[in-house]
Amino acid sequence: MSLPSRRVVVTGAGSGIGLAVAELLEATGTEVVRLDRSGESGSTEFDVTDEPSWAALSAVGVTGLVHAAGIRSRAPLAETSLADFRRVLDVNTTGTFLALRWAARNAHAALSVVTISSAVIDRRVEHQPGYNASKAAVAALTRSAARELAPLGTRVNAIAPGSILTPMTAAGWDDAAHAERMRTEIPLGRAGTAADIAAAAAFLLSDASAYTTGTILTVDGGWTS
Repeated sequence: MSLPSRRVVVTGAGSGIGLAVAELLEATGTEVVRLDRSGESGSTEFDVTDEPSWAALSAVGVTGLVHAAGIRSRAPLAETSLADFRRVLDVNTTGTFLALRWAARNAHAALSVVTISSAVIDRRVEHQPGYNASKAAVAALTRSAARELAPLGTRVNAIAPGSILTPMTAAGWDDAAHAERMRTEIPLGRAGTAADIAAAAAFLLSDASAYTTGTILTVDGGWTS
């Protein structure tokens, strides 16, 4: 699997999955444009919900986009505020729309786009209504874009991670009872790592997946099987 002469934009590259993707790609010699709202880990400050920021982002030489920026909020449905629900959808869904629209406006035959959905689209998790809805929307947007951009040669796929150890999920895995329950529910018996998702992203960016578009690639240790 090779990634020759690549320049890849990675959002959410300040931590977690986005950072792991950026580091893996750079280790293969790929030039990575790291973007993150925090500006951490060598990233350029970038708000994925800001339309002018996408308009100003250069597409020169870009052969890949990994849109990994996202947030999660946990609360029972009855206790979720409208403001919080909208905030999660704004980052996860609107951010993905803007990323895909940017890709559509800069589509070419060598471009591969990877978004991050979630395994919760196939196996719901309670107490995160905004997150569940937003990640289902990411999958739908990805498939829609794949159909539209395929005639131009641009491929668009999503990864649906299961329970992945990142700063966003660490609190849950620090709870011994939760960790044990998840280990029994996941056939492979462990949480995934950001590196597991990065490897999937690298595959979807590479020529090894040249006939793959519109796919939601589940990487969850068998949790949704």
